[in-house]
Amino acid sequence: MNEPFVKFPVICPECQREVLAALLVGLVAGALIRARPIRLYANCHDVYWDAGPIEIEQLREYLGAPWINSHRESAPLV
Repeated sequence: MNEPFVKFPVICPECQREVLAALLVGLVAGALIRARPIRLYANCHDVYWDAGPIEIEQLREYLGAPWINSHRESAPLV
């Protein structure tokens, strides 16, 4: 079974160019609920970094997930 991806623009920390990132929806939703880091990647410079507050908010919007904050408060910290 193919898992759905969320695609969204990120800024490469090396060259400051906008590139398209793709992450599994389930992994992003789980990380947002549990307040875990979300690893981003820019293929132009083969660089990884953790999403900052602005990128995390963009991911919430891309997922259309205002419900995440309510789940976040009740989710067990694993």
